[in-house]
Amino acid sequence: MAYRHIGDPNVRPLQPAHLENIELETRYDPGAYNHVPPPGHPPSGYSPSRGVDNDSKNDDDRKPFFHSASKSSQPHGSSWPVQSQRVAGVTPLRAGLMVFDAILASTPIMFVALALTAARLDGEEVSDYGSRLAETLLLSPTIFPLIFAALMGRFFRHLGVYLAERGTTLGRLEQLVGCQSVFTALERQITLRYWSVVGLCSVLVWLLSPVGGQSALRLLGQENNNVSSITTVRYLDPQSSTRSSLEGPSSSNSARASYTSIFLAALLSSSKYQDTPMDLWGNVKLPLYRDIENSTTDEWKTVSGLHGDHATYSSLIGVPVVGLPSRGLSDFNIKARQFDVFCSSNKMMSASPKARNSSLWANVTATWGLEPDQSKTEPGSRPNYPLPFLSMSMVADTANYTNFSVASCDLTYSYLEAKVNCNGTSCGVKSMRKLDLFRDGYVKDADDFTRRNIFLNLMVTLPRVDNPTVGSPSARGSANAEKWMANPIDFIGARYSNVELYKLDPDLFARRLTILWNSFHQSTFATTALGGTLPKNLTETGVILASVGANITFNATQASVVQQTSAVYKTNWKWFIALMFCSLVLLAAAYAGLVLKYITLAPDIIGYASSLTMLNPYVPTPTGGTTLHGLERAALLHDLPVRIGDVCPNEPVGAIAFAKADDSRVARLNRRRWYI
Repeated sequence: MAYRHIGDPNVRPLQPAHLENIELETRYDPGAYNHVPPPGHPPSGYSPSRGVDNDSKNDDDRKPFFHSASKSSQPHGSSWPVQSQRVAGVTPLRAGLMVFDAILASTPIMFVALALTAARLDGEEVSDYGSRLAETLLLSPTIFPLIFAALMGRFFRHLGVYLAERGTTLGRLEQLVGCQSVFTALERQITLRYWSVVGLCSVLVWLLSPVGGQSALRLLGQENNNVSSITTVRYLDPQSSTRSSLEGPSSSNSARASYTSIFLAALLSSSKYQDTPMDLWGNVKLPLYRDIENSTTDEWKTVSGLHGDHATYSSLIGVPVVGLPSRGLSDFNIKARQFDVFCSSNKMMSASPKARNSSLWANVTATWGLEPDQSKTEPGSRPNYPLPFLSMSMVADTANYTNFSVASCDLTYSYLEAKVNCNGTSCGVKSMRKLDLFRDGYVKDADDFTRRNIFLNLMVTLPRVDNPTVGSPSARGSANAEKWMANPIDFIGARYSNVELYKLDPDLFARRLTILWNSFHQSTFATTALGGTLPKNLTETGVILASVGANITFNATQASVVQQTSAVYKTNWKWFIALMFCSLVLLAAAYAGLVLKYITLAPDIIGYASSLTMLNPYVPTPTGGTTLHGLERAALLHDLPVRIGDVCPNEPVGAIAFAKADDSRVARLNRRRWYI
């Protein structure tokens, strides 16, 4: 066999000039291996399975029709097909492979079934069946790419062999057979330097593999169905504050047992409930508005820490609300009025007996007193907001008790609207805004009455609420309200000493006095509505509750209620479509590859190392075997030593070929040597 330089004589050869006309002769004897079948047709009565006609009586007829010319080259202990065969013949082995291929090609059906099952669970309650399905879907990112690679790779390979049998270009054949992953598909496009529609489509098809795996993982979720509705909720009418038992000395004295017990119950439980959004009876508490007044320029001010976290509440007693749904989330608005106290100073002062005789302390019947500050009010004028007043509290361990904590403060009155958010019957204020004080029936005459009567009576009653008319209050120590202002966490119990309120910062003193003032005021009106036992069937706005006391009215407000049902499955329809598309594409490719494999007569020899031995003069093999597939040929020749080397080692220029490596006729390659 000779190898000569071929090309345009004007083109400079790639090898040295002294080697250009060298003829290379192979060291193999081309006649030693006969790969050509004998001429003519198979004899009559020839059976591919037996190789001879049973009826033939001549010994020559009993010899194989097509046999190897060199028996020594036949693989030892193998079943090399030395006799001629028909291609794609149906044998038991081939039939078994067809069944296996059909089962393998049908595996994408399970992803279609998973998608349809998940779609059927949409809206169904969470169950053990759905949990098992969800666990199965967790395996999809691993299983789907594996099956996709197996089936799609087979499809491209069988399509390439099918086209090769009918005739195609080498470039297209290389693109199809080498397209076994998204990387190899891109690699073929780049290395072949040929961008085609087939190559681009193969890349896009391989991108479906991760999409299919991830879509199955994200296919099924859980959610709670929400049922929205509107209901009527009723809250205590803010006008009820004008009907306080502090409207006069007589009513104040007759209702003392009622408001004293309510106020002290709230006060003594404050260590647990003072920072909660609801009081100990389940009434809704309003945060201190001045804490959020300057938080934003919006009309509605958001309360920091919904449901009580980091919020300071203006009172230990909340606003009674009735008609709350026992389940679900609800939002509604309520209105209420609240006091706020601001103090400019808080210090210890000494008062002589003469000074005390002309002041609130003329008849010492309590350790603490509140009185209007006449020095800030013009004679004959009607005091308006802010109302100036003084707080005076006895200081412990002083001779004749002549030292006092004196705070100079101002009192304001506000009308507020609050947005309340509830989870079942657990509620909290989420935002507030300030309204005009004189609206919703509250007129100036009512405000004059409040300032002249209720405020003044509150100043007289609050300091003595738990220490009325005793011979020597100083001997008993500070009242519970004073001790609470000094330390709201640790104040309960008999302590025969006076607290030192002058040590408190004026702002802190004002905050605690605000809470006490509002709490005591709220304990003096609508007292029978504070216990949380209101009837649930209020049907009219402003209804008078005869069962809980006269003149107690409730205002209606509309509440938006969202009730959550038990958890249900939710199918993500976008991922459902993605999974169905990827699965159906894979299923179509799998069945198409199955059909192409068994309608193609040509054996699958493309891309196998054993295919390099087919009709290769440098690899001696028995005659025949041209119908073998690549893996079948590899199984029969698995012990054959081979090498890619120089088949012309003794020539000036070598030749590289795939050859048998069991002797010295094939040399190893050398970087310094020239090859054709």
